[in-house]
Amino acid sequence: MKKNTILAIAALLVLSAGGGMARAEADDAKALVKKVLEAAPKAASSARSTLTSTRGWSRDLTMNQKHIGDTLVAYIEVTAPHDLNGTRFLMKEKVEGPDEQYIYIPMVKRAIRIAEEARKQQFLGSDFYVSDLVTPDIDAFDYSFAGEEEIDGRKAKLIQALPKDPEAELYGKTIFAIDPVDLLVLRSQLFDKKGQLFKVLTIPKWEKIDGHWTPMEQVMTDVQGDTSSTIVVNDIKWGVDLPDGMFDRTYLLQERS
Repeated sequence: MKKNTILAIAALLVLSAGGGMARAEADDAKALVKKVLEAAPKAASSARSTLTSTRGWSRDLTMNQKHIGDTLVAYIEVTAPHDLNGTRFLMKEKVEGPDEQYIYIPMVKRAIRIAEEARKQQFLGSDFYVSDLVTPDIDAFDYSFAGEEEIDGRKAKLIQALPKDPEAELYGKTIFAIDPVDLLVLRSQLFDKKGQLFKVLTIPKWEKIDGHWTPMEQVMTDVQGDTSSTIVVNDIKWGVDLPDGMFDRTYLLQERS
């Protein structure tokens, strides 16, 4: 066999092995993301939270969520300030089929389904977008490891997620910092379509409440706009009994006493 033929075969073997290693690494990265999603608490919860902004405003919220079958449903209502009191959101994350989000605006007394483009807008004027509040479709991204980092005393693995359909997603790239022991997302770096860092989500305070790891404080920083918004959980209860009717669209329209 000629020397150049042997070299060509060797090169093909190296490339083949490299491709297999890359695929295995991608599978491992996706598997870790899947573990994080599967480790999220399944118990129903009810919480009182405060959303604040460096722009100088504050909103008080009640947040309820549970699983109905395979669907994760969340009902959020604004209780203050007065001009936003009674604004309500209903979010349904489905295993199969498109997710659904609705908003009830007291001024017009209508429950409106949030269109795809509206999900890319600010949530109550904050640096969180509506799409930031729902779980992304794990199969809509390609994953790879991007290094390791210590965050708040925890050793985190960095995982890069690239959208398979960039036009359908808000961000061009996301890098998650994941604690592989407790399966917590410690930070998310969100990049724009040009590859520039756009926003950073940090979770400086986790607490284990009723056996469930709970993000007690979440900070979304708009790096490009030099603003930030913070969600602080003031009180939360796990394992509460929430009626299925609370997560029906008609519940948004009901008058509250």
